[in-house]
Amino acid sequence: MSPTLRRILTAAAALGLVALALVGGLRAFSGGSGGDGSGAGGAGGPPDSPASRTLTVDVVVLAGERLVNRVETTGFLLANEEVELRAEASGRLVSLGFEEGARVQAGQLLAKLNDDELQARLRQLAARRTLLEQREGRQRRLLEEGGVSRESWEETLAELEVLAADLDVLEAEVRRTEVRAPFDGVMGLREVSPGAYLTPDRVLGRLREVNPLRLEFSLPARLSGVIGPGASVTFSVEGQEGVGEGEARIYAIDPGLDEDTRTLQVRARTPNPDGRLRPGAFARVSVVLDERGEALTVPSIAIRPSPEGPRVYLERNGRASLVSVTTGIRTRDRVEITSGLESGDRVILTGFQQLRDGMEVRAEVIPPEEAFEDEGGPGPETGPGAGAEPGPGAAR
Repeated sequence: MSPTLRRILTAAAALGLVALALVGGLRAFSGGSGGDGSGAGGAGGPPDSPASRTLTVDVVVLAGERLVNRVETTGFLLANEEVELRAEASGRLVSLGFEEGARVQAGQLLAKLNDDELQARLRQLAARRTLLEQREGRQRRLLEEGGVSRESWEETLAELEVLAADLDVLEAEVRRTEVRAPFDGVMGLREVSPGAYLTPDRVLGRLREVNPLRLEFSLPARLSGVIGPGASVTFSVEGQEGVGEGEARIYAIDPGLDEDTRTLQVRARTPNPDGRLRPGAFARVSVVLDERGEALTVPSIAIRPSPEGPRVYLERNGRASLVSVTTGIRTRDRVEITSGLESGDRVILTGFQQLRDGMEVRAEVIPPEEAFEDEGGPGPETGPGAGAEPGPGAAR
């Protein structure tokens, strides 16, 4: 066989193989897309239509749980009353009537300045008063007998009244040399020693009332109509061992907003009978806004926004079903569903980029704690975090 004939036969064989491959491909296409409808597209759409694919998704089964809607913020513990103790007069400090860190009673003498000169003047005026009182008595008896004029007796009475006023002034000056506790409390560290010369601008020490304590914190202005005096808050103190969670009750809210932060300034009181809490401590504060006993909640990621309102994908009988819902309380990691869902529904949490209404899905159930852990927030029994806010339809 000549080389030319061999090349012709080889080319013909190659063309035949290509033709057979094309015919097989056409038969496969026609068998899968038409005819008897037994192929993958027999359900009425092409093989890659959304309704024909099976997508694996994570689902969580809804169950009623306690939901606490709370706002978390930070604050500071302050003494219920606090004062810097100073003398009203100038002079040498002769004595201190307290121990550092000791409890004192209202009215207790805490410090005394030298008042020798004032005491001498008091004795002088007291002696003069005694003489005037004796003279007034004699003149009164003589007046009854006609032995003295009424004018002389009245002059003596006037001198007594002036002397009494002078004594009052001098006694007030003596009191200014004393420093007394204005309320029950605990003394801080003293800043002076006996013998020091004090002036009114010199601080002797600080007195604090530490039971109860004040808790001061701020809240967003949007909560001005939600929180009021009498509401309870919880708090925890950082950096103090042996101090657990405490409870305080709001007693005052500033009527205006802070000029710098535009927030509400709130004060609460908390009992501190054992003195474990210290003024000045940093506190994390949690304020309960609303509470549900049996709430249905879904992770925030499950809510699909739309012009018609929020929607949620459910897994029903192996297919995705897009349903409209009404939301209530919104928190950092979850949303309360007030209508549209019921306990036992299987909410889809993944695959939203490919997911379509009616698509066939294969559900993998995950525990609720894992579903909400993915959101980075606590469970319903502990309440949401700092991002908590009332959602549409939430009770006020």
